Amino acid sequence: MSAVVLPVPHAVPQVLTLTLRTLRDRWRSTFGWGLGLVLIGIMQLAVYPSVATSSEGMQAFVDQWPEALQEAFGLDAYTTGAGFLNAEMFSMMIPLVLIAIATTAAAAATAGEEERGTADLLLSLPVSRGRVMAAKVLAGVIAVVLVAAATWLAIAVGAPLVDLEIGAGELAAGFVMTTLLGLFFGAVTLLVGAATGKRTVALGVGVGLALAAFLLNALAPMADWLEPWQDASPFQWALGNEPLLNGIDWPMAALLLGLSIALVVITDFVYHRHDIAGR
Repeated sequence: MSAVVLPVPHAVPQVLTLTLRTLRDRWRSTFGWGLGLVLIGIMQLAVYPSVATSSEGMQAFVDQWPEALQEAFGLDAYTTGAGFLNAEMFSMMIPLVLIAIATTAAAAATAGEEERGTADLLLSLPVSRGRVMAAKVLAGVIAVVLVAAATWLAIAVGAPLVDLEIGAGELAAGFVMTTLLGLFFGAVTLLVGAATGKRTVALGVGVGLALAAFLLNALAPMADWLEPWQDASPFQWALGNEPLLNGIDWPMAALLLGLSIALVVITDFVYHRHDIAGR
C-alpha cells in the first residue's frame, strides 16, 4: 500500500496535471455549451421588456392555462423578473444543459478512456487509479461550475439593463441548486461508466434517468397517480422550493451534494476493482 499512496505534495501536482489535461481535451465542448447557454440567457433578457410592458395581458393569458400546467413549467408570476427567469430558463433549459455537461464529461471520464483504448496507457503511468478518478471528477465539476458561473454573470449584469428585478443572490441560489442537480446525475453516470466500461451505456443511463426525473416532476401536478411520486424526483429536490424566490433549500442542497459524494466514493471502489485490458 505504501508504494501506491504517495505523499500529498506528490499527489496534488499529479491530480492537478491530469485535471488540466482533461479540461484541455474537453475545452471546445465546455466552451460551446457555455456560449450557447449565455446567448440563450441574453436572448431571454432581450425579450423581457416586451413581456413586462404587456404584463397584465400576458399574465391574463397565462392564467387561462390549467393550474397544474402553470406549476409544472413555473408560469406563476410569469411577468415578474424571478417568475420570467424561472419559466424561461430554470424550469428546463439551465438544469438540462448543466446535466448534459456533467453526464457527457462523466461518461467520457472512465468509460470513454476505456473505449478509446487510452485507459490502459493512462494507468500505466506512475499514478494511482484514485488520482485518475479525482482528476476526472474535479475536471467535470469545474466544467459545470464554469458554465453556470458564466451564465449567472451574464444574466446578473444584463438584468438591470432591461429592468428585470432580481438580486444577484437570488439568481445565484438558482444556479447553486441546478449545479448540484447536474453534478448528481453526473455522479450517477460516472458510476455506471466505471461499472460497465461502456460510454454509451453510461450516457444512456445517466441521461435517461435525468429525463425520467424531469418528466416525473413536470407531469406529476397534472396526473393524480403521479403526484405522490413527485418528491422522488431530484428535480423536485433542486427546484421544488423555487430558489429564485426563496433562496437555497439547504436540506435539499445537502441531500444532492451528499448523494453525489457517496456515488463518487462508490465509483472509486468499483473503478479500483474493474479490470481494464487485464490490468
